[in-house]
Amino acid sequence: MLADALGRLDLGLPGRRRQIALAEAMAAAHVPGLSIALIADGVIAETACAGVLESSGTRAVTERTLFQSGSISKSVAAACALRLVADGVLDLDGDVNDRLTSWRIPANGDWQPRVTLRQLLGHTAGLTVGGFIGYPQGTAVPSVPQLLDGHGNSLPVVVAGPPGVRFSYSGGGYVVMQQLLVDVTGRDFPALAAELILGPAGMTDSTFAQPLPPAPAGSAATGHYPGPVAVPGRWHTYPEMAAAGLWSTATDLARFFLALRAGTLLPADLFEQMAEPQISPTPYGLGLTLAPEGEPASIGHGGNDQGFENHAVLYPATGQGIVVMTNGTYGGELIREVILPAVGRAYAWPGFGVMPSSPAPAGPRRYGEVEVRPEGDGLVLTVPGQPPLPLTARESGRWASDSLAIDVWFDDETLVIEQDGTQVRLD
Repeated sequence: MLADALGRLDLGLPGRRRQIALAEAMAAAHVPGLSIALIADGVIAETACAGVLESSGTRAVTERTLFQSGSISKSVAAACALRLVADGVLDLDGDVNDRLTSWRIPANGDWQPRVTLRQLLGHTAGLTVGGFIGYPQGTAVPSVPQLLDGHGNSLPVVVAGPPGVRFSYSGGGYVVMQQLLVDVTGRDFPALAAELILGPAGMTDSTFAQPLPPAPAGSAATGHYPGPVAVPGRWHTYPEMAAAGLWSTATDLARFFLALRAGTLLPADLFEQMAEPQISPTPYGLGLTLAPEGEPASIGHGGNDQGFENHAVLYPATGQGIVVMTNGTYGGELIREVILPAVGRAYAWPGFGVMPSSPAPAGPRRYGEVEVRPEGDGLVLTVPGQPPLPLTARESGRWASDSLAIDVWFDDETLVIEQDGTQVRLD
């Protein structure tokens, strides 16, 4: 069924309302390779792979092809930290400077901020540096304390706002957390994460090792800029491992999120805290992106590194979800705007059902300043100051335009015009 859903995609572009197959959608988005793990009924139900490791080559993407996970690394790293909380090694609400030894969160003049592990994981610590670009092959890679002090290719990580007051996304905070775990355990981060999370979750192909060792590097995907143009050296190295350094597969990441749901990685109370918004109304927990208030509950994360774009989502209540990994800069748009809607509708994910459309008006009718009138087998929509816009019927009962990327339908006495997920409702 997954193959069927991926064979009926909609790019949502003017003049492209016909359904297309995955390969054509990937070509339009400059994405050479892609891997998918579909979750249904709490298990990995299907997998799908398409394309090649590198645009200039012929080696096909397989289920075991490694991709850089980007910020999905934060979910796995957060679980690693919470395992140490569960074991009594770390305090979720204690001052991290009391445990850091190789580096400390600096004072702001005479004021020394107090930052907790909870705040680091929930992006509420007020720390700077949202993300990282990594280090191209052949360039010097700083140590973690050096990059935290701004001696790499990013700014120093400092407290810029009062901790605990607001959500402010900080990859820098996750690098602080990475150093905290290393200082407290005396272990290097890749080995610690493998012991606490990757192994127990069955993530047999995944690693936080940076740079990627030669053996797995041979089967890893190459990152691509639009074109597609391969990232020089194939990919960047990320010493900011907890923030962006995980190499993984779609199947391994699906195993991770399912293990969280099943309670095999963390005690129930810690998972509940992980999946709760830390600062309302921002839908972010402890290393997890959550559904906005009012939408069906979900956990997951997006992630991008240079030339890679990925997305993971799981609906805990139903055990449905998906992980998609790509080796193209526009992979995120392909995932969010094309693949997720198609798969979500095909598998009746929460919130993805197509709203039924009431019958179109039998004669000319105005909705505010907009007029709709029947013409032949279609409709004509006229916005003040614009030429009439023909609409054609779609199988879903909605109406579409070949000239604009909009969907039109009728909700009783209301005209609904939708573009890119945003609706305008006119009475």
